[in-house]
Amino acid sequence: MDAARYLVAPERWERLPADWGEVFGRKAPLAVEIGFGNGEFLAEASVREPDWNWVGFETSLTCVAKAGRKLAGAGAEHVRLALVDGRFALRELFPDESVSRVFLHFPCPWPKRSHAGRRVVEPFFVRNLAAVLVPGGRFRLVTDDLPYAEEAGEHLRAAGFRVEGPGELPDRGPGSRYEAKWRRQGRAIWGLEAVRGPKGSTLRIAEGAMPHVWIGKRVNLEDARRLVGLKEAWPGGAFVVKAVYGSPDGRVVLLRAFASDGGFEQQYFLAVVPDGEGALVKLDGATLPFRTPAVKRSVAAVGAALKAE
Repeated sequence: MDAARYLVAPERWERLPADWGEVFGRKAPLAVEIGFGNGEFLAEASVREPDWNWVGFETSLTCVAKAGRKLAGAGAEHVRLALVDGRFALRELFPDESVSRVFLHFPCPWPKRSHAGRRVVEPFFVRNLAAVLVPGGRFRLVTDDLPYAEEAGEHLRAAGFRVEGPGELPDRGPGSRYEAKWRRQGRAIWGLEAVRGPKGSTLRIAEGAMPHVWIGKRVNLEDARRLVGLKEAWPGGAFVVKAVYGSPDGRVVLLRAFASDGGFEQQYFLAVVPDGEGALVKLDGATLPFRTPAVKRSVAAVGAALKAE
C-alpha cells in the first residue's frame, strides 16, 4: 500500500513521451534513477532535495514494494516509481532536454565479453542520455567494478560528455544494500560523473495510436487456437502467440503473446471480442503493453490470420 501512492503506469498513458510537470502536478528539475533497488538512495535524495521531481525505474515488484515503504517512512514527496526497464524508459518517456540528472547505482557489470550487449552504459544508451539530458545535465555512475566504470567513461567521452573519474568514493551514504555489502567485504567503490556536451539524438518507438482490427465474422475458440505459434521476426523485433484461452460463455478469446523490440521484452494479451456482426482484435485492458512496433504488428497479424480462417 505504501508503494501505491508513488507508483505510475506509463504503459497506460495516451501520449509519450510524457509531460512530467503534469504527472507531478508541478514544474521542477527532474532527476531519474535507473534501477532503484530497495529505494535507499531515492528516499534520502528526495528528502534532501524536495524542490526536485524524482523518478525511479525497476523491473522487480518486490523492489517497488520495499522502496515504497522506505519512501513513506522517510516522508518523501514528489517521487514516482514505475515497473519499467530504465533503459527503455529513459528513451521513451522523457522529451529531449527534459532531465537534469540521471543516476545509475551498481548495475550488473556483465563481465563476459559475450554479455557486453546487456550492459546498461553502452553507445546506444549514451546517445539516448545525451538526448534527454538538459544542457549541462549530469549522469552519475556508482559501481564496485572498476573496468566497468572505465569502459562507461570511454563511451561517454566518445559522445562528447565531460567525464570526471572514475575515482574511489568514501563511505558517505546512503548508498544501497549492495554498497553496504561490498564495503563490509572490503571492496572499493568507484564513482564517475559526466556532464552532457553536444545534444544527442534518439529514435523513439512507443509513440502513436494502438491499432484495432475488425473482422467481418465471429471468431470461435477453435479458430483462434490454430494461431498458437503464429510469429514474425525482423531485424530489431519479433513476436509470437504462445497460448489461447476462451471465456466461459465462449464469446471472448484471449491470446497470450510475447514481443521483443531491440531487446525490450513484453508479455501481454490480445482480446478478440464480439463487435456487431463481426469481431474486434485489440489489446486486452488487463495487461496493456507499451505500443511498440512488435506489439502493433502482432495485432495486425492476428487480425489478418483470423480473416483468412
